[in-house]
Formats: sequence, C-alpha cells, structure tokens
Amino acid sequence: MRIPVVLAGFFVVIGVATPAHADPAGNSAADVSFLTALNKAGITYESPATAVGVGKRACELMDQGHPQVDVIHNVSSSNPGFTVDGAAQFTMIAASAYCPQHLGQPVTPTGS
Repeated sequence: MRIPVVLAGFFVVIGVATPAHADPAGNSAADVSFLTALNKAGITYESPATAVGVGKRACELMDQGHPQVDVIHNVSSSNPGFTVDGAAQFTMIAASAYCPQHLGQPVTPTGS
C-alpha cells in the first residue's frame, strides 16, 4: 500500500517541539485558524509552515479518498511523540480548517 510511504514523508516533519505561535503575517485566515487551534489544543510543532503543510496534505489525502483512520494512523506512527489521540486531534483540526466536508465522516475504513 502506497499511503504509508506518502504520509511518512509529510508527517515525519511535525515532530515534537516547543510550542510555536502563529504569526498572522503571510498566513491565510484558514492557516491562522488552524495554528491557533493547534496551540489551544496544546499540539506542538517545529514551525508554522510545516504544520500548515502537513495539515493541508492530510486534507488532500482525504480528498483523494484515503480514510481518516489511515491518515490518523500515519500521523501517529510517523511522529513518535504523537499519541493516536494527538494524531486524531491534529487531523480533525486540519479538517476543520481546510476540509470541513470530511468532518463527521466515519473514521473507520469502508468495508471494515
């Protein structure tokens, strides 16, 4: 299956870092909302640009039909500091900011 390789390249860069705060200059309203929600949730990241990129990529993968559970699993497994709950929270915050059409969809893969 190709998804773990694709996701690993995007999610490994999140890492565990000191809390960063969004600088609204140059960020879209959705980016600022996303970064603010991450900060409020206590989710740390190396840089705002990296977090935004990973959040948008998570939505691209869901747009391509990858189930949320696969995205969540890969966020968790590609980032040793992330618990599954943290990865789920990150993915849901990304969906809220960038792809709200995926909110409320089943988290389990189709046919499971």
